[in-house]
Amino acid sequence: MGRWDLNGKVAIVTGGSKGLGLACVEEFLALGARVLIVSRKAEELEALCARLNGRYPAAADWVDADVSLDQGCAAVVQKALSMWGGVLDILVNNVGTNKRARVEETAEEDYLGMVRTNQDSAYFMCKRCLPLLRASSSPSVVNISSVAGIRSSGTGVAYAMTKAAMAHMSEALACEWASYGIRVNCVCPWMARTPLLEEAIKNDPGQLDRVCHATPLGRLGEPSDTGGAVAFLCMPAAAYITGQVVAVDGGLAAQGFRGPCVEPSSSAKK
Repeated sequence: MGRWDLNGKVAIVTGGSKGLGLACVEEFLALGARVLIVSRKAEELEALCARLNGRYPAAADWVDADVSLDQGCAAVVQKALSMWGGVLDILVNNVGTNKRARVEETAEEDYLGMVRTNQDSAYFMCKRCLPLLRASSSPSVVNISSVAGIRSSGTGVAYAMTKAAMAHMSEALACEWASYGIRVNCVCPWMARTPLLEEAIKNDPGQLDRVCHATPLGRLGEPSDTGGAVAFLCMPAAAYITGQVVAVDGGLAAQGFRGPCVEPSSSAKK
């Protein structure tokens, strides 16, 4: 294996059936890594793996599991053990959800769902995968946070909280696991063309134009932008990079973006 490929490596990607997760999966496969894709829809996963295995030489497999629950994380690890034995080289915690709303409009169920899906899943996947990662000669974890976790976007407080937790967890875990030789980094994408974005802005389609105007590079992100950054962080060429929170945002965070802090409605002022 060279410095700029992942030949022979094995990876788990949660939320890997679409969007940013699928972009990571395809980067890994193209670079020679075998991938276990985690999602909750078995029928979609089976068809996806058939398509990917017809396109790339490295093998893709799947497991349907809800990693917002610890027992779901355990099921993923059990599948990995049956496929690869006791070794895991790469873990990408990507699964996420965004029920975007003001604090006073966010239902408890939606809040707890974001905490479990975005934050708890990453923690418990890391915990469950630790023995497999320790058995690797070059283990790497990448957590997918968001620019919303490092800059205020003016709304979506619950989502921002969970993504900020992922970013800080990555820094703390990088130090805790350094003695094991496990590198831990975090990637913070800005808005990219994904199903999650479409759902989040469905009531405000004009937001895309505002986003492009606010972004120094003048465009939305593409899933492949994030996939490329994640793949690099897992390569031998990145062997001395750990504990980093990397914005993949077209320069947005660098210019001090603080988001459109929305003027409270008249009802909110009362």
